[in-house]
Amino acid sequence: MVNTVVVEKPQLLSAEDRLSQSGLSAQVGLLIGKLSPTLDRGFIFDFIPTPQNDAGEAACSVSKDDKKKPPSKSKSQPSDSISLVIDKDWIAEHARQVSRMLLGGIKVVGIYVWATDSAFKNSTIELCQTVNAAAKAVPILEIDSDERLLVHIGYSPRRYTCRNCTITSNITSSCLRPCDLKTGLVLKTLRTFKCTYNFSLRLPIRLVGASNTQTFSDILRQGISVHANELRGAKAVVDGNFVVNDEPCSTDGLHEVELLLPLLNDTSAEGVLANFE
Repeated sequence: MVNTVVVEKPQLLSAEDRLSQSGLSAQVGLLIGKLSPTLDRGFIFDFIPTPQNDAGEAACSVSKDDKKKPPSKSKSQPSDSISLVIDKDWIAEHARQVSRMLLGGIKVVGIYVWATDSAFKNSTIELCQTVNAAAKAVPILEIDSDERLLVHIGYSPRRYTCRNCTITSNITSSCLRPCDLKTGLVLKTLRTFKCTYNFSLRLPIRLVGASNTQTFSDILRQGISVHANELRGAKAVVDGNFVVNDEPCSTDGLHEVELLLPLLNDTSAEGVLANFE
């Protein structure tokens, strides 16, 4: 379970400057980093703002529900009338697109929100649902964890808070748990590994009647998924040394990686292709 989150300090300050100069009342974006349940730590490398959707609308905006309230002479609205409206589907799509461009080992680990304290507190469920949507769009297959991060960058007052969000189908406020947020130079801890893995995939395909709707693409994806499951069980040898319990590598430079695959009885996959002739 992640109890402490370390943020790359220069990137946090850069994000804060960008947000404070934007004049926006609210913004939601993605957290890029990695989670290490074995170390009870999470690492945030950068903050990626979610752009406007195809219709030119922001992914997050502030809603002021003052229909039942008398007009106020003050420009500020009561705190209980301010909440966030979030386009969860668009943020999930943004997470998918960003995830495809990330280097190995770096993932979309959650979301951040730029908003006032009152807007944040009144939108807890909405934010949990957004974290959930992004997590389902880009699952982290390398770790057995149902955790993602939610960072609130508040500007009224200015402060940072981090919460661990449990991914579940039943979204409640109890899904959020406070985390310690620290700053540091975490990018310096990253290492470069070179791993080349060659494989040959052969899939037997049976032709049947047109009642079957499985396509050739479906068959290929099914075969690749079987092979991917094998790789998840592989053990790594880094620079000739067997890696035990995902121990960190502390030396700089380029590292050569070999993968040792488990012996499996039968991992062959067979596809069924509809015959439309």
